[in-house]
Amino acid sequence: MKKPSHLKRLLKDLLSSQPLAVLATQSNGQPYGNLVAFAATEDLKSLLFATVRNTRKFSNITTDPRVAMVMDSRTNQRIDFRRAVAVTATGIAEEVLDLLPFSLIWK
Repeated sequence: MKKPSHLKRLLKDLLSSQPLAVLATQSNGQPYGNLVAFAATEDLKSLLFATVRNTRKFSNITTDPRVAMVMDSRTNQRIDFRRAVAVTATGIAEEVLDLLPFSLIWK
C-alpha cells in the first residue's frame, strides 16, 4: 500500500493537471451532471468552481447542497483502463462571495 504522503502528491498532481471535472447534483431524486472548471485549495480540503445563479446546477445546490465531483486523467484511449487515475470527492457545496482568499489559486 502506498504511503499517505505519496497519495497526497498523486492527488495534488491530478487536481493541478486537470482543468475540468464532472459535478453531480440532484433535484427531486434525479441526478444531474455538469462539466465544470475547478481548482483545489492548497490543503486539498476544498474544491472551487464558478457558476451563474440562473443555472440548473445552482438551483439544485440551493435546494440540496450535497454534491460529488469526479476528476480524472483519462485521454479517451484504451490504455486509460490501465493508466488513468480518477477520484471522487463528496461534500456540501456552499456559495463563496469573497474570492480574495482564493485569488492565488488561479494563476
